[in-house]
Amino acid sequence: MPDNDYPNGDLLVSAAWLAQHHGDPTVKVIDGRSAADYAAGHVPGARLLPNGAFRAASGVPDTCSAEEFASQAGTLGIVAGDTVVCYDGVTGARTWWAFSRFGHQQVQFLNGSFRTYQAAGGPVSTDAVMPVPTAYALGAVQDHMACSLPQAVGWAGTGEVLFWDVRSEGEYTGADPRNNPAHRAGHLPKAVHLEWTDLTDTATGMFKPAAEMRALLANKGITPEKEVVAY
Repeated sequence: MPDNDYPNGDLLVSAAWLAQHHGDPTVKVIDGRSAADYAAGHVPGARLLPNGAFRAASGVPDTCSAEEFASQAGTLGIVAGDTVVCYDGVTGARTWWAFSRFGHQQVQFLNGSFRTYQAAGGPVSTDAVMPVPTAYALGAVQDHMACSLPQAVGWAGTGEVLFWDVRSEGEYTGADPRNNPAHRAGHLPKAVHLEWTDLTDTATGMFKPAAEMRALLANKGITPEKEVVAY
């Protein structure tokens, strides 16, 4: 499946691979874009991710519980043995992370975007997919992939972990707090900044070559031997 030189290249699929496998009944594709974008055209068979999926039922911006995850995955018509492929952007990446954290064995992320898929000549459909709900069997929860708020508060400023702020420059500096109140603008103490988009090619939306990404990360002190918490 991997066609790259990334250490964990099996976590990615190419647009060409997705175009060849979208009709496989064991491959479940999840579209993380808006409903309008989905309606205008999507990977055939892709199911639209409901707004707010895999977030806590309380409405706070935390990940849902394991039980809530299993319920939502089942609503999407997914079973534990399926290969799940997620796209697009931040929402697609968050969906990949949720499946990985809650123990799904085969979950990949499209290297690029739906635009990349289209440019590669992948077939497109406007037919909405109505998943048949399933009983999703939860895997072994990987809690080490998550950092809780109490953990973050305890680690902040201690140097025990390296906090990596992947947001925009304005959010990091506090110049553009976006949805945060003014008194909450800025970043965690000693957090380094490298916006997630800096790791992608602006023309294709695909991740930059592994060597280039390593150099960008190392320049910020983000190296393999360190415990890193990204936010």
